[in-house]
Formats: sequence, structure tokens, C-alpha cells
Amino acid sequence: MTNPPSAHGAPHQHGVDQRGVDDVTQRRHRPQQPAPTSHPRRILGIQPVLFVGICLLAIVTIITVVLIFVGDFESQASRVVWTVVVFLAFTGLLALDLVLARRSATPLVIGVAANVYLLAVLMIAIWMHGTGAAEREPWEDDLLFAELLGVVLLTILVVRAAAAGAWGLITLGDRGRAAMARVIGLVAAALLGLVGVLLTLHFALDAFGIDVGEWYWRSTVAAIVVTALAASITVLLYWNRRNIDWQEAEARGEHPRPATRGASMPQVPGQQPWPQQIAWPGQQPVPQQAPPPQQAPPPQQAGLLPWPTYADGTPLPMGPDGQPAFPPAH
Repeated sequence: MTNPPSAHGAPHQHGVDQRGVDDVTQRRHRPQQPAPTSHPRRILGIQPVLFVGICLLAIVTIITVVLIFVGDFESQASRVVWTVVVFLAFTGLLALDLVLARRSATPLVIGVAANVYLLAVLMIAIWMHGTGAAEREPWEDDLLFAELLGVVLLTILVVRAAAAGAWGLITLGDRGRAAMARVIGLVAAALLGLVGVLLTLHFALDAFGIDVGEWYWRSTVAAIVVTALAASITVLLYWNRRNIDWQEAEARGEHPRPATRGASMPQVPGQQPWPQQIAWPGQQPVPQQAPPPQQAPPPQQAGLLPWPTYADGTPLPMGPDGQPAFPPAH
């Protein structure tokens, strides 16, 4: 005989169980809080590197406006045209760097540094070129437009090519996954940037009336040779890493071998193709069993009817008396 449950104990126990169930249900249906993520630094909602480029563009614009009111107005038409072209090129190249920097900040840093140098050299070459002459002939203004065309195009091509090559060398050094590859990749990228500077800096020096000597060009050629050496070593270290990865994957059996793939088997006329099984790496191929041959009907004799068959053309089995065994009629 069991005692009846207490009037106070049963509701209390039921309340404890119900609250426990409610807590579990709330925990299950409670939305998970996202993990806190670190937000990159922004200056007025703009990336710091991009903010520096915008500020530099504004400063150069102010200086250009001042030079328009101070310098010779007759020779400023070509300079203003090429200044606008440089501003458009600066904006387009910086937008391209922002697109390339969606996964890595390296192209944006390199691109902004190249664009800042590009803007400085071109503004000096445009607004200081030919200002030292006391008197200018009318035909010299037309020649100035052609000279600035060559300076602007050559400077943009050389500087941006050096920036793209530096980014590629840094990427190859990182993919080499070795300390030596990363260091040599950075050194090669720095040397390539130095070559880009030496090939274009003389435009700004000539605008100030500074004549570069023979040693300047000797140093430029020497820098090109050393850069080619560092770039070649970086590329070789990258392919060395690729070769090592391939050999390790081959040792683990991750590369399928042609011998293990299903070979084409000749098919007998009138026979349905039998599915083949492909042997995956590390698995022995299982031989396929051919379907059992059907019992051939006895040869027809003269004056006898042909051997009966099913609707699909399969011949009826032979009974004990040598006659066809017809299926029972339903």
C-alpha cells in the first residue's frame, strides 16, 4: 500500500519540472548572438589609405588653382588639359585599387603609394616644364602639348606596371610558404618599385633644370639587373613549393592514376552495356560478373513451328518432355 502524494509536494514538484522544461525550451529557441567582429579603422567612413589619397588630390588642386592665377596665362591651356587628364587617371586607378583590395589590403597600399608618386611627378613635370625660359615662341606652346603627352603616358605606364609587378612578387613570395620566399619576394617588390622611380624621376628633375648624369643611368641599369635576379629567385621558389605539394599529394594517393580508371570493354552485338566501376585511389577494383547466359532453344526442325517466346522476345523454358513450358494462364 502506497501513501498518496502530498498536497503540497506534488504541485511543487510539478512546478519545478515545468520550469525546467521552459528553461530548456527558451534556450533552444533563443537566437544565437553573433560573435563580435573587429571593425577596421575608418576616417569619416573612409579607409585611411584612401583618405590620404583624397587629401593629396585636394592639396594638388589648390596648388594648381594658385599657379593658374600666378603663371603665364598663354601657356596654361596645355597644362590645364593635362592636369585634368592626370586627375581622371588618378581617380580611375584608385578605384581599380579599391576593387582589387576586397580580399587583401596589399594592392591598395601599393596602388596608393604609386598614385601619390605619380601625381607628384606629373604635377611637377606639367607646371614646371619650360617655365625657366624668359621668352617663349608661339610654336613652343604647341610643342609643349606634345611633350607633356609623352611624359604623362610614359610615367603612368611605367609606374603602374611597377606597382602591378610588385604586387605579383609579394603574392608569389607568400604562396611560396617559406620565410626565404617571403623575404626575397618583398626585396624584389621593393627593387621593382625603385626601378619605376628611377625611370620616371628624371622628368621632375628636368623640370627644375637639374641635368641627370651618366651615373644616374648606370644606377638605373644596375637596379634593373638586380631586380630581375630577385624576381627570378622568387618565381623559382614558388614553383619549388608547387612541386613539393604535388609530390606530397602523390605520396598520399590523392592523384588518380590512368591505370586505375575503368578501361573500355568490347561489347558483344545484341548485349546491353554493363556498368563499370571506377576504382578510386586506395581501393582495389572489384571484377564485374557477367550476366548468366540464357538457355538457347533447340534448333528448329523441318515442319515444326518456331519456338514460342515471351512478349519481350525471351524464349520460353524447356519442360521435362522437351516441349515449351507455357506459363499458367491467369
